[in-house]
Amino acid sequence: MTEPTFLLVHGSWHGPWCWDALRAALAKRDVTSEAVALPSCGADPSALGGFFDDAAAVSAAAAAIAGEVIVLGHSYGGAAISEAAYGPNVKRLVYVGAFMPDAGRSSVSYLPPGPLAPYIGLRDDGTMEVPAGQAVPSFYHDCAPDVAAAAEARLCLQSQAVLGPSATRAAWREIPSTYVVTTLDQALPADFQRMFAAQATETVDFEASHSPFLSRPDDFANLLVRIASAVPARETA
Repeated sequence: MTEPTFLLVHGSWHGPWCWDALRAALAKRDVTSEAVALPSCGADPSALGGFFDDAAAVSAAAAAIAGEVIVLGHSYGGAAISEAAYGPNVKRLVYVGAFMPDAGRSSVSYLPPGPLAPYIGLRDDGTMEVPAGQAVPSFYHDCAPDVAAAAEARLCLQSQAVLGPSATRAAWREIPSTYVVTTLDQALPADFQRMFAAQATETVDFEASHSPFLSRPDDFANLLVRIASAVPARETA
């Protein structure tokens, strides 16, 4: 039986590069993966897309993969994979320290009242940046120093246009889902994640920061292999 392909969807300020270590670990385990570049993240403020552009990019990437697919969304990427539309080849959604909004809700609507988290820096050009000194303690505190520094150096701008729109669909209501709670998370605390995890088909705790694909790529790959092995095979005539 051919194993499903993982489609990896990054969160705010990141890009497909953040999955490199995990993709290498998956490849060693004979698991195929692809990574999406979300239009809302980039270097040019005038060229950035919004929430629905991100969802469309996920939809297109999933449709382009031959065979069965598991779509994994990290952080804000969880909102994008929830809004995306899928064909029958998508067998499971995986949320990792992620937003998992229901239809009619925006991700921001789930945040507690008060100021935004200190790692969210609003700019006058309609984008958000991660202020100096915030990335490592928020996202990478359990990563090797060189890994954390390299990741911080590659962070880009994030469009503020992802903040306002409410979701029009919740794909997790139709497709089985796994929520991976990153229990050491300093960006989206575990208790906040469990609000979303209660909606998932199953929940798994994983002892890591907000970025387990960077801090524990081999262990995280093992977890994903276990999730993939539980996905039912496609029925054939």
